[in-house]
Amino acid sequence: METVDTICAISTPPGEGGIGIIRISGPKAHELLFKIFRPAKTKENYLPRTLYLGKITNSDSNEKIDEVYGVLLKAPKTYTREDMAEIHSHGGFASQQAILSLLIRCGARLAEPGEFTKRAFLNGRIDLLQAEAVLDIIQSETNEELRCAVEHLEGKLSSKINTIKNNVKGVLVEIEALIDFPDEEIDVDMEQCLTILRRTHKNVEKLIKSYYEGRAIQHGLEALIIGKANVGKSSLLNALLLKEKAIVTPLPGTTRDLIEDILHIKGIKVRIVDTAGLRKPKDIVEQEGIDRVKNKVPMTDLIIWVLDGSDAYTSEDEDIYTAIAGTNILVAINKIDLPQKLDNTKILSRGLEFYNISALRGSGLEELKNGIYRKLMGKKGKRAGLLITNVRHREVLQKVYEAIGRAINCQENQEPVEFAAFELREALFNLGEITGETCPEDILHDIFSRFCIGK
Repeated sequence: METVDTICAISTPPGEGGIGIIRISGPKAHELLFKIFRPAKTKENYLPRTLYLGKITNSDSNEKIDEVYGVLLKAPKTYTREDMAEIHSHGGFASQQAILSLLIRCGARLAEPGEFTKRAFLNGRIDLLQAEAVLDIIQSETNEELRCAVEHLEGKLSSKINTIKNNVKGVLVEIEALIDFPDEEIDVDMEQCLTILRRTHKNVEKLIKSYYEGRAIQHGLEALIIGKANVGKSSLLNALLLKEKAIVTPLPGTTRDLIEDILHIKGIKVRIVDTAGLRKPKDIVEQEGIDRVKNKVPMTDLIIWVLDGSDAYTSEDEDIYTAIAGTNILVAINKIDLPQKLDNTKILSRGLEFYNISALRGSGLEELKNGIYRKLMGKKGKRAGLLITNVRHREVLQKVYEAIGRAINCQENQEPVEFAAFELREALFNLGEITGETCPEDILHDIFSRFCIGK
């Protein structure tokens, strides 16, 4: 991509800090730097990737703005594959804005959100998968999130997609040879082509299935704390979060709205939601809270059903089980620090996994958290290889999976080879959308608009 304009932006977060970095990229990056930067020691040649001490000066008024380091970065060995420059100033708002204003006055343009990374993509330094990984790294909150994002930035997912693409392309070339030269005796092993397509089909399916675990790492999963009034749901929420998030009183019905926060368990973000006690409501406010709980039950990833170990199993408890039956359930038997009256026969008979805890004293909470992790992620307890974390990738891969599946059916049913060729072209087009070769402009705009201005 040839660019005619030079862009600039502040790349560090706004506010006070020890250092602030302003990036410049484009054909005039070096020229613009030296229009406002006065090195402490003048040289004939300034080496790239070297910090030079100097001052930012307004040439019109000769006013000194800040003492900074300037650095030149020469194409193509830069982030954007264009000439770049950076100004490392003090991290104050006023000085950075003054420097940015000088650059714009000298001919630079303020960068759009994600424009530096977009230029890296358009100039072939990274593909679209890697560009999206940059944003994932910036937004990572856990070690597992970061690990997945770094794998994608390194090109591991791109390599997997390219292998799938090459397999599909290889089969398509064979089939198109039959289409283009029908009168020639071309030796094409259609059984071998079918074997390749079946193997590729399974590999795509594996990637699609990895999305659930990838989503858990990237976006988090939801766990709903449910139980009758006053069994200790809010106390459990506070104990898991190690802070007073929910109000706790001995009065039933204290929690009327959904209260939630994020709990990190082994690199997984779990959105823990405290709910209103499920009982016969006393007013319309409590009724609304209970209705919200019931509406969320079918959509949540895990139900943490809290029972009071110091109280007998009641018809209210049975009604709650009826309401949550068929969902992913984990039972927390609370108040084990008190004399126990609960008969867990029904829990055992239903094969429900349960943990004895005391939210008040913190007993059994680590075991409960491990149980939450296993119920959400499966009993394997560790990440299964390469994962997709982006819903866009999953949706496009689903189209690829379906197209390859239709091509396989065409071959198995001995339909005209043109039908299979059409489906394989569709699969290739969709694979190109993932890595960026065939991605529509509006999707590109949507992806890069989510970036910050300086990236």
